[in-house]
Amino acid sequence: MNPFLALAFAVALGAGAPNPDSRPAAAKAADSGPKLMYTTYFYTAGEAVVHGYQPDTKVRIVSMDKRGTVWEGTVKEGETQTIRTGKGVFGFLSDKKAAILVGTPSSCNAVGYFLKDEEGLYRSKRFFTQLPVGISNGDARVLVWAYDTASVTVADRTADKPLKSANLQAGTYLELDSTALGSLSGHVLEIKSEGSKVGVQVYYDEGFIVPADLGLGAGRSFYTYVGAITEGVNDLDLLAQVADANVTVKDVKTGEKIFGGLVKKGTVKALTMKRRYVHVTSDVTISVAVAAFEHYKAGYAEHHFGTGLEGVGIETEFLITTPGELWLFSYFDGNKVEVTDAQTGKQVFTGELKSGAVRGLEPGYGLFRVKSTMGLSVMGGSAACGADYSPAAGMFAVDEALFEVIAQIRAERQAEASKNGVVLSEKDLAAPMTAQEAVRASSAVKAKTGRSNMSADEINQRAAEIQAKH
Repeated sequence: MNPFLALAFAVALGAGAPNPDSRPAAAKAADSGPKLMYTTYFYTAGEAVVHGYQPDTKVRIVSMDKRGTVWEGTVKEGETQTIRTGKGVFGFLSDKKAAILVGTPSSCNAVGYFLKDEEGLYRSKRFFTQLPVGISNGDARVLVWAYDTASVTVADRTADKPLKSANLQAGTYLELDSTALGSLSGHVLEIKSEGSKVGVQVYYDEGFIVPADLGLGAGRSFYTYVGAITEGVNDLDLLAQVADANVTVKDVKTGEKIFGGLVKKGTVKALTMKRRYVHVTSDVTISVAVAAFEHYKAGYAEHHFGTGLEGVGIETEFLITTPGELWLFSYFDGNKVEVTDAQTGKQVFTGELKSGAVRGLEPGYGLFRVKSTMGLSVMGGSAACGADYSPAAGMFAVDEALFEVIAQIRAERQAEASKNGVVLSEKDLAAPMTAQEAVRASSAVKAKTGRSNMSADEINQRAAEIQAKH
């Protein structure tokens, strides 16, 4: 078990843990048996905003640099907690799932992002978000995008009142403009949908991944608003990661074809535009971002996570733009990483990262290819102004699937040993999975999350981490 995890789990389960359970014996019995503790890592430039989706979610945030608790408390359903962590790597531990917005979302309001729910998905029937404090530009807006027919409501949880509702058809949106947002500075919004799941865009500046219609960061159909903050125009970036892509971009309002053509494998096509609501379609899986690349070539203050073809943000290959810096964050030990300039082929970095380790690079403005042997997240950006939802929450569903499989495997191991009158030790029960067991665990992860590229080594590492805390 690596030292980062050992520290996080010791802090979570050892000294300073919550007071002993004082509930009646019957209530304790109902909760007996192992429980999954949701544990992950995140990197941030300065802050973390935790969004609670379930009642009384107990959260602890641990600094991996200072080796201690940064914040501990309970987050209620629909409540947010802003923790000024400072720059660094942090462990996140909670008894229920939550969403994590990182960067500088409260200290800098020139930010933009699509929301993620507690499952780490961009498409959901319910979202919570805390709006930035103040509006830096009259083009700021919040948009709820419908990918199928949906009945949508937006409410102000801070003031406990409804704001807006609409019955939406596929490819349309509900919008709160800057006038409506002016009185909602720092307020928490709740967005609900009856019918299909929706996506929600918070636009106070460019610098974000655009999710595909299936709720992941990559796909073949995308909707987004491309605005005018802060340079008067924004860039729509079309990234063809591993194959040539025939891409079409249309104006949602007018139906006008803005672009239609080939984006070659390993390249980005940047379309500079102003105040456009667009629909992007492709014949192969691509990723899309609204981030300065053509109109502003270096030093633009923003932070956005990259995505690979699976679209979960914790993957092994990325094509990502940056105005100057890259941050590489590993979720596994022994992770070999290579970064190359996608336009010149020049190697920028090669090395090995541990679980919970971050590596900051300053390759300068450009388009970069990042490859790793195990799960990695990649953020591009510059300066201390920007925000995005951490892909770290994507590990929650992985852990749920593994938690169930681990319990089954342990029971089966003990049952087999019992035939010979043997009681297995904890070491034997928690031994690395066999090749057959790892395939079974990988299938369970894929069935629950859609992730198909987790290796046996990754499965065993994550399984060991789960068993170490239970």
